Amino acid sequence: MKKLMLTGLLFLGAFMVYAQNSPSIKIVNNTGYSIYYIYVSPEENDEWGEELLGEDILENGQSFTVRLPQPLTQTKVYDIGVEDEDGDVYFKWKVTLTNNAQIVFTVDDLGAEAPEE
Repeated sequence: MKKLMLTGLLFLGAFMVYAQNSPSIKIVNNTGYSIYYIYVSPEENDEWGEELLGEDILENGQSFTVRLPQPLTQTKVYDIGVEDEDGDVYFKWKVTLTNNAQIVFTVDDLGAEAPEE
C-alpha cells in the first residue's frame, strides 16, 4: 500500500512540474466569425512565432486549448492574436496569464492597437 501511495505521489509531483513547464490556456471564439489562425507570443518578443491552430478551424462559440511556448515561471505576460475567415485580426495585448486561463475574443478585439510603450 505504501509503495502504491508513493508511486501516486511521485506521479502527482511529476504532473505538477509538467503543468508548470508546459502551461496551457483556452482561446474562446465569440467574434461571430470562424478563426483560422492563432498566435501567442511572450510580450517582449517582436515576432509572433508559429501559428498554433494548424489545420483546425475555430468556429464561433468554440474553444481551443493552446500550450504556451514558455513556462509561467519564465514568462507570464503574452500578446495573443487571432485571424478570422475574412483576414480580420483580433488582438489581446500584454495579458498576464495563469495556467488554464480562458481568453475570450469578441468583435471588440478587432484590430485592437498595441498599447503605447
